[in-house]
Amino acid sequence: MRWVFLLLVPVLPAAASAAPAHLPDNDRRQLEALTQRYFERRADKITTRPQAPGFGVPTTEAFAAQLQIDEARLADRRARYGTSTFGAYSHAKVGTELKRVVVAQDGSVVVHVQEVTELHFAKPGGVTHSAFGMGHVLIFDRTPAGWTLAAAMHPPGSVCKVPPETQFCGIHSAR
Repeated sequence: MRWVFLLLVPVLPAAASAAPAHLPDNDRRQLEALTQRYFERRADKITTRPQAPGFGVPTTEAFAAQLQIDEARLADRRARYGTSTFGAYSHAKVGTELKRVVVAQDGSVVVHVQEVTELHFAKPGGVTHSAFGMGHVLIFDRTPAGWTLAAAMHPPGSVCKVPPETQFCGIHSAR
């Protein structure tokens, strides 16, 4: 019976190192704020609100390059929506809820979030707004300056049939 104990001893430290790391409450609040700001700024890109470059959160260089493409595509949508029947979108109301937060082995944090956005029409009429809800996965890296957004994608297995106004569907449902 003693030999079973000896075999398990080397396994326990390996299993302990694979346990998920804890994310302090302060870090979680920071990630919640960054997530909310990112989706608010993304939605504002297709409204008549004054536009500022970027998405309001620090990003990695690689992801910043992708977001420049997204920003141009959102500007095109903004111009197109301005000529629609209901007029442009005057403003957006965005809500985000962190569903799951996982600290990866490399120290990055994977955030599963649910976004619910209302896009309000500029022209008064019977229809006041358009709304959508969508799941996302964001990856944040910790840098000496704080948390940095490294990636944003749709959850694995999601199928983007009719994407909402602020999202794009591409290969593997990634933005």
